[in-house]
Amino acid sequence: MKILPKAKRLPNGTVCHTRNVRMTSDEVIEVKHYAANEQESFSWFLHAMAIRGLEDYKRELATYQ
Repeated sequence: MKILPKAKRLPNGTVCHTRNVRMTSDEVIEVKHYAANEQESFSWFLHAMAIRGLEDYKRELATYQ
């Protein structure tokens, strides 16, 4: 029997909204691959990448101001 990692919880007061994302089959395969390497779920990994991309975007905007 496979032992699953402990579920990660959102901090108190955090509101969670479900959003749909369109991805190609190749993108889905790639995200699943990296998520598996990190031993995380598809959605957790996709969320982490979105946050990482947002931070990079904000950093990039700051360099132009």
